[in-house]
Amino acid sequence: MLQQYSTALIALSPSLNSQSLLQLLSHLRIQVINKTQINTKEGVLLELENNKSNFLFLSSTLSGAIELKELISKAKQVSPKTKFILMVQECDSKRILNYLLSNVDAIIYFENMHESLDSAFKQITKGQVFLCGKTTYELRTALQEQKAEGKNDLGLLGLLTERETEVLLSLTQGINYKQISKLLFISESTVKTHINNIFTKLSVNDRTQAVLYALRHGIESLTKKPHLINNLNNEPVQKQ
Repeated sequence: MLQQYSTALIALSPSLNSQSLLQLLSHLRIQVINKTQINTKEGVLLELENNKSNFLFLSSTLSGAIELKELISKAKQVSPKTKFILMVQECDSKRILNYLLSNVDAIIYFENMHESLDSAFKQITKGQVFLCGKTTYELRTALQEQKAEGKNDLGLLGLLTERETEVLLSLTQGINYKQISKLLFISESTVKTHINNIFTKLSVNDRTQAVLYALRHGIESLTKKPHLINNLNNEPVQKQ
């Protein structure tokens, strides 16, 4: 649960409607403390020096001379407890993998923020990384392209049962537990049990780490039910 007086800084590019984010944060009882718009990456660092907020909303297309990875690294030194939520636009989707590697705490498509923010806050305050459903889907695409020319090393995926493999494959599509339950004809509690087993076998702590591991090691080559992949690809992604 969020603290009653959580604070946030917002640094969005001019193409994004900051007013809609302000209204949503007010509804979630989060106080935005920067009085003027932060327009550059360098401005983010200056603002953090004076206001070490609980959260910082950062546009992936914010202007500035420094790279995003360098900004996040410096910002975390300035304000280690601040959680960084990267707001991505459709035009910038090809950089999702690089954004995840920049050590942000959450990646959310701006158009999905109403569906995603509450879940994001709950997850990142537990020390976990949050990706909205569309981000997970784009990440999967990026990693598939990256490994297309190389030979897969299955790693610890070989320890999974057939059902656990199906559940993990479903997670890589960015769909939620309820949808997995429907696709695999199992209960949501059974889905959660399989996911806990997957975490243990892959030595990961959360869903994002499991998805990254699965995609990097070519999980689709393990499935014994090729039609499942087609079903997953045709399943509408429910935004989180």
